Amino acid sequence: MKVTSNVLQSVHLDKTYSLLSGRNVKIMYEIYQLLDIHETGLNDLQFYYFMKSMTDLNKRHIYKVFDMLDLDGSGEIDFDEFYLLSCILIAIKDNQEKQFIYHHSRTVFDIMDEDGSNTIDAAEFENFGFLFNFHGDAIKAIFKQFDVSGDQELDYKEFKMFAMACIDHQNELEKETKKKADLKKYKEEMKEKKKMLKDIANKVNQPSKNGNKVGPAEGQIGEAQELSPNDKEEYNQLFQSTCILL
Repeated sequence: MKVTSNVLQSVHLDKTYSLLSGRNVKIMYEIYQLLDIHETGLNDLQFYYFMKSMTDLNKRHIYKVFDMLDLDGSGEIDFDEFYLLSCILIAIKDNQEKQFIYHHSRTVFDIMDEDGSNTIDAAEFENFGFLFNFHGDAIKAIFKQFDVSGDQELDYKEFKMFAMACIDHQNELEKETKKKADLKKYKEEMKEKKKMLKDIANKVNQPSKNGNKVGPAEGQIGEAQELSPNDKEEYNQLFQSTCILL
């Protein structure tokens, strides 16, 4: 899941406990009140349009999140449940999922434990792992690695270690992706600079208006050559441009 809206751009979690400050709780409560027009809690339709405007989740996943957060089974999202959602969204926006899960691992475990069995099985993991970007073959391999008992289920302790390993893996993937993007950008910039230098070199060797060359011709590098004052000035400007590019 990715947070695509800028509504929460200025709202951050406390770094010590991964919770909202009093001021930020007030901001989120005001947003909640704007959504809760009937003052009975957010129904599934209100929740859907809120999440659609805030994230890149599709309809099926949004309704899964609704069911996951409706801890009391009331069919409505009250402010306590909305507060939890807000913290998750902000943690994802700020790339603080690891810190959030570390501080609130029991809460995360409980909302993913759909059947209340005190374990998270492979099916629950598949259904709800997308909320914290737990997906892909590598994550499934990590799941098996931390399934010490081999019963295709993680208890709370196994889940806590598993979650940390998953997020470390995700961070490594993001670093690798950024590294590749930076390298691609660097190559494109160098390609553009080489083109500019080539254009400058071609201009240097082109005859000027008075018939003289702006710079030494091919095969004459190192030989003295008289240039007119105008040609010298143009040559100096081109030389300075080359130095800037290098």
